[in-house]
Amino acid sequence: MTAAVFGPRTCFVDVETTGTDPARDRITEVAVVTVDGDRGELRTGEWSSLVNPGVPIPSQISWLTGISDPMVRSAPPFAELAERLYDAFEDAIFVAHNARFDFGFLRSEFARAGIAWTARMLCTVRLSRRLYPDRGSHSLDAIAARFGLDASERHRALGDARLLWGFVQRLYERVPRCEIEEAVRALLVRPGLPAALGPDALDRIPAAPGVYVMVGAAERALYVGKSIDLKARVAAHFSADAWDERSLRLAREVERIDWERTAGQIGALLRESQLIKQRMPAHNVRLRRQLGQGALGLLDGRPRWIRAVDLPESAQHEYFGPFGSRGAARASIIRLATEQGLCLKALGLEGRRRTAQDATPCFNYQLRRCRGACVGVEPPEIHQARLREALEPWRMPAWPYPGPIALVEDAGIGTACDWHVIDRWRWLGTTDGPAAARALTAAPLPPFDADEFRIVREAMERATRGQLQRIELS
Repeated sequence: MTAAVFGPRTCFVDVETTGTDPARDRITEVAVVTVDGDRGELRTGEWSSLVNPGVPIPSQISWLTGISDPMVRSAPPFAELAERLYDAFEDAIFVAHNARFDFGFLRSEFARAGIAWTARMLCTVRLSRRLYPDRGSHSLDAIAARFGLDASERHRALGDARLLWGFVQRLYERVPRCEIEEAVRALLVRPGLPAALGPDALDRIPAAPGVYVMVGAAERALYVGKSIDLKARVAAHFSADAWDERSLRLAREVERIDWERTAGQIGALLRESQLIKQRMPAHNVRLRRQLGQGALGLLDGRPRWIRAVDLPESAQHEYFGPFGSRGAARASIIRLATEQGLCLKALGLEGRRRTAQDATPCFNYQLRRCRGACVGVEPPEIHQARLREALEPWRMPAWPYPGPIALVEDAGIGTACDWHVIDRWRWLGTTDGPAAARALTAAPLPPFDADEFRIVREAMERATRGQLQRIELS
């Protein structure tokens, strides 16, 4: 199979949960098998994580899935995984078995994390029924037996997601591609646009990379989004499976959709981040947190929070992060302490500062997850050295060039390139050629932005791999 599966990007997804009601029950495990096929060849990736549901797991659920309360106790809550999953699902066709179940739980968890999320959804139960209407059961167990798939990891999220991908590969081996594509087109829900937009609103939006703004009364920005396929992404907002309370409210309020085309994903990411902070859309929560961003430094052997706007330019590489908020940094350090056997009291995260008269153990020490810095068993200098070593992967890199650079993004479809001008991890702007790019370098350096830092760093890694052209402008 060398062409795309269902679309340029497909995510085969499974979740394990504490029950069957997304409003009451929670996710305990999530897995995604991603298949990209936008360049004539398939590239696959896998990711999974246990999730701390914050509620007890019923015994019958533990018996079925093998996931118990002790297993998820140190796992991250969904809120810590939300942004990674949001990015994974962006622009992808969401494929699951009994898809409304997995989709409903993920949508509820995203909502609890303050993120409005939707996707084009494809159910493999319905796909199996459409292609094999004469067969009996279309359960995942029946499909695995019918197609000779390995079901040894059933009822664990990654095992079930792998089964779905295996099922689809079998389909492409046994069913003509045209029949599969016809079935998929019929099953992907056709959007019903809000009346205020007019019936041709979607036709005016290109199937190309860019950003879009949903605008309401009095020119108020309601939602800002980005996509490598603007038409498909906007359509997904109004699909029948996206009509939760938040989507209904957005559909009632939207009066116009503005859009801007970009050469590719990097330009769309940067422009989305900028527009959200400029226009503060009511239905966006992600990326509206610039004032709360920051990083961690070390002071007297303890992590110390510093706001992004206060990061010293000449010593930025001495800090660790960045983080979207102080709370996110604290949660990350607590997880790191549990993984590395660090002391919560010595880190200043539990109780008061220890003195010679205060040698009570920290909570992790009682669970044998601390090596005893709180009770004098581990010397402070050893604990501080282990902390520095544990934080090293989070160290913010020094700017590796003598001056500003341009990252040239080419859509490869005959359109103009985007020249993204970067200096000291700041995005100075995007233009269409070398002369205009050099002119941008004269602009004052903007404040440090953690979201743009992540986008720029990933873009520079792509340039190192030869996927983008990098040009020094100094």
